[in-house]
Amino acid sequence: MSDAPILSVKGLRKEFGQRGGFLKPKGLKVAVDDVSFDIPKGKTLALVGESGSGKSTVGLMILGLLESTGGEVLFEGRSLASRSAADRHRFRREMQVVFQDPYASLNARMTVREAVTEGMRIHGIGASAAERDDRAKRLVEQVNLDASALDRYPHEFSGGQRQRIAIARALSVEPRFLVLDEPTSALDVSVQSQVLNLLRQLQNDFGLSYLFVTHNLGVVEYLADEVCVMQRGRIVERGTVDEVFDSPKQEYTARLLGSIPSTDPNVRRLTG
Repeated sequence: MSDAPILSVKGLRKEFGQRGGFLKPKGLKVAVDDVSFDIPKGKTLALVGESGSGKSTVGLMILGLLESTGGEVLFEGRSLASRSAADRHRFRREMQVVFQDPYASLNARMTVREAVTEGMRIHGIGASAAERDDRAKRLVEQVNLDASALDRYPHEFSGGQRQRIAIARALSVEPRFLVLDEPTSALDVSVQSQVLNLLRQLQNDFGLSYLFVTHNLGVVEYLADEVCVMQRGRIVERGTVDEVFDSPKQEYTARLLGSIPSTDPNVRRLTG
């Protein structure tokens, strides 16, 4: 696979206005400050940090769901901000997201079939409803669900199954890049490993690139190639998974590593 970046983030910054209180003037809160990184095609970069570190804000700005205060995001060398409206619509096919909560991310009133085929209809994928249905069937089977799931509703599935449906929906428009925003944190540990296995298999099958946003370093080793550690809106450490895990340079990173639950403190690596 090429090491050319599919996504480049350069000097990204986000400020939020703060309301003043008694004897406290209004001001600005810097949530993300000068964040830069590249993600090569077919690779996974993990953006790691505690709650409030700014990592999810970065993901939202990359997706265009939150406007940045400064910096830029480039997809295959082209700035997202400079794209025309029609080009941005086409770009929506290229970049998709899997959110943390599988219970909130699916419309309870839509069947799985409707959820998975909705994006296809919006982007003109499939020549007919029958062709889209065939694609939906293949997608749910690729995420290890039975085709009978298509005519059921989200409340009929477990959390892990719902996250598989969310992944199938994201893949329905044939993206090349996925933002995975805490995709396993709402799941039981045994189910986490199944979803991570699935994400790794899909990456191998389709050459997908991932931004993996998480607070849990315990799942990072399993999926990521590189790690950026965020603290108070800034990247404080970066490197390959082995570099960061074996020789952390920052006390903050060492503390995050120390918080990984394990029955054996000498064994951190996940298997599956």
